[in-house]
Amino acid sequence: MAQFIAHCRARGLSVTPQRLAIYHALLTSSQHPSAEDIYRRIRRQHPTISLATVYKTLETLEQEGFISKVTPLHVTARYDANRARHHHLICVRCQAIEDFSTEALEHLPLPQEVTGSWRILDYTVQVLGLCRECQKKERA
Repeated sequence: MAQFIAHCRARGLSVTPQRLAIYHALLTSSQHPSAEDIYRRIRRQHPTISLATVYKTLETLEQEGFISKVTPLHVTARYDANRARHHHLICVRCQAIEDFSTEALEHLPLPQEVTGSWRILDYTVQVLGLCRECQKKERA
């Protein structure tokens, strides 16, 4: 959190209790929470916070590079404070998201017919499937 506060101040962003609570909720979650999830989690400690404030703060944190938006299946935006290079496994049924990293994808050659005249800056891979729990339910 000290590093986050220093970065906010260096970028001219106010360090508010609400902003700290939102970022902390992201840092301590492995679930890639939605704005609504974060709102429900922090409103007990910050009863005057609005859902709109959570959305605005998440947009600011994403624009400033503190977090990234993960949008599985284009349904609801979910957020990730893990800025290390990684990819996502996404369950198409329950929409659970798990992070994964593998050296095999770190230098993925993208063919010219795919990239065309684009200069690729970065990429992430989203793998769609069924999580363990949904597979169990399917077998039952």
